[in-house]
Amino acid sequence: MSLDEVATDVIVDHHPLAATRVKAGLIVLAASVLVGALVAAATMPFAAVAETATTEAGDYWASFPSDLTVEAALPQHTVLLDKDGVEFARFYSENRIDVTFDQISPNFSNALVATEDARFYEHTGVDFIGIARAAIKNFVNNNTAEGGSTITQQLVQNILVSNATTEEEKEVAQGTSYESKVREVKYAVNLEKTMTKQEILAAYSNAVFLGNQAYGVQAAARVYFDTDAASLTIPQAAMLVALLKSPVYYDPYVYPEEAQARRDIVIDRMYAQSYITEAEATEAKATPITLVRGSIATGCAASAYPYYCSLVSDELQNDEAFGATAEQRQETFRRGGITITTALDRTVADASQRAVEEALGNDNRVKSGTAVVVPGSGHIAAVAENTTWDTNQIVYATSAFQTGSVFKPITLAAGLESGLTLDTRYTANGPYFPDDMTAPPKGFTNFGNSNYGSINASTAIRQSVNVYFVKMIEEVGVVPVVEMANRLGIHSIDVDEPGLDVQASVALGTKEVSPLEMATAYATFAAGGYMCDPIAIVSAVRTSTGVPVETPSANCHQEISPEVAAEMDDVLQGTFRGGTLSSVGSLPGRETGGKTGTTDDSTANWTVGMTPQFATAVWVGDPRGGTEYPLTRVEAYGRTYYRTTGSAIAGPIWKSIMSDIHVDVPIVDFPNG
Repeated sequence: MSLDEVATDVIVDHHPLAATRVKAGLIVLAASVLVGALVAAATMPFAAVAETATTEAGDYWASFPSDLTVEAALPQHTVLLDKDGVEFARFYSENRIDVTFDQISPNFSNALVATEDARFYEHTGVDFIGIARAAIKNFVNNNTAEGGSTITQQLVQNILVSNATTEEEKEVAQGTSYESKVREVKYAVNLEKTMTKQEILAAYSNAVFLGNQAYGVQAAARVYFDTDAASLTIPQAAMLVALLKSPVYYDPYVYPEEAQARRDIVIDRMYAQSYITEAEATEAKATPITLVRGSIATGCAASAYPYYCSLVSDELQNDEAFGATAEQRQETFRRGGITITTALDRTVADASQRAVEEALGNDNRVKSGTAVVVPGSGHIAAVAENTTWDTNQIVYATSAFQTGSVFKPITLAAGLESGLTLDTRYTANGPYFPDDMTAPPKGFTNFGNSNYGSINASTAIRQSVNVYFVKMIEEVGVVPVVEMANRLGIHSIDVDEPGLDVQASVALGTKEVSPLEMATAYATFAAGGYMCDPIAIVSAVRTSTGVPVETPSANCHQEISPEVAAEMDDVLQGTFRGGTLSSVGSLPGRETGGKTGTTDDSTANWTVGMTPQFATAVWVGDPRGGTEYPLTRVEAYGRTYYRTTGSAIAGPIWKSIMSDIHVDVPIVDFPNG
């Protein structure tokens, strides 16, 4: 087509200024021809280049980058699956669900090409005739804006805008300078070399913003019509394409008349480009816009398991598997595009939630946080608490609280590793003041001021005798006990804390530890000393390709000897036989170990216990602070409890969870060290 033909085609009136505008438009056309020469310089054989562009132009063109990453370049959904592969949550910064070309209705693709880039199947990324036509029309018609960018160029713009992090990158993305426009053109030309037309259409269809927080055709199909991209009818497809001109002004929810008028223009263009028949166009335009607002829930608030969802979110944003720096991890989280399989076990989660709610309800000042870990894998099967996400977003399973006597087995494990035995005896009478170590003003005493005389470790664990473990930590040392805690997965206690080595009260659980950490430690005992870091994320893949993504490792390894672990399993079973858990009871027919914990002045209660298959920790307390709000009067199970101990409320919650999750689970014994 000649310049005269272009001018004749675009002059819409015979105003005297029209000729001037056409001349100005021809200047723009000349600029496009220059870019065309630059394109030729990169795409034609050398001999042809010599005839169409100067060496300087070719060098200038070559100075611009050409590679543009399309794979996962735009933010997408992160989908969370439970251990059985069923979705329970998803995150997205932009509501985008990628689909392939075959998953997009031809009605949408045809409407898109007819409206946005009629010569799409003819050009190689840049439509110079279209650029010239648009430029001249803009000058002729009082500079009314008409775009000249192809679908390929618009795809480039979307990718650049999404990836821009600096002012220079934003300028390039917006195409506000000649250099940035040339860069955009080169990217577009290169994309046409590396992608098929169908792949470009699919990528563009997934990239564009279509209003109402919908990015891409699939999300838009759900938001406006509660359907899928593959099922879009002619009028529905035309409505979505109409939104490209202005997602706000043509929003059918807000401006239905303007939206329908613009939709009908799209339908006319589909007919003009022979994508539909005249009868189909007439029928489509006669069809009213019928909206069915669909939605795609996002974030933990929309999940049936919000607190577990929060665990996964924390792993994504804090584990170095997803980025070496906090900024990189945040960017990974924002971009999404991965499907994550987690360790969430719905049976365990439902049992846990049911247990805490049956005990305390959801409006009780007293709360319970629980964590269930699978020994030998580190998989966090569930967390639960008697709160709702809309009123509280704190995950109590990962919050640290004073533990009380559930920490005593950690002290014992350190003692056994140092050479002590279950038959090691101490005189466990109070009050007791250890040499060269701190003690309460009135010394260390046992619960109820009881005295036990000379007892061994088995009796001390079974009866939870304070003085015995103070004497043990006095012999073993505080630092080795804390080091043991760290090795078993308890990292909330700092072994480098100044003055730690004289704090004998550490043996009795005066430090703050989370339920998840306690469950992890007891899971190590249950697994024969095989320690695994607790993990919520088990595996992940790129949603679009299925390519595996690196995920956190549980770092499973033999941490304590099988012999020490076996002794711990044995001694912890004794608490159900005449000990502090005898009123709660073990699981019938199963080897079950556990320990209760009651902190000073009833500030909190605990029960932690395990079988070979599950380790469960239960904390009960007032999250506002146990000292100020102690458990001296608690409404639970439909009655009032006064000055509760670990077996009173935490114990029954633990028993309810463990009984329910072991239904139909084979009976096995603890490893024999």
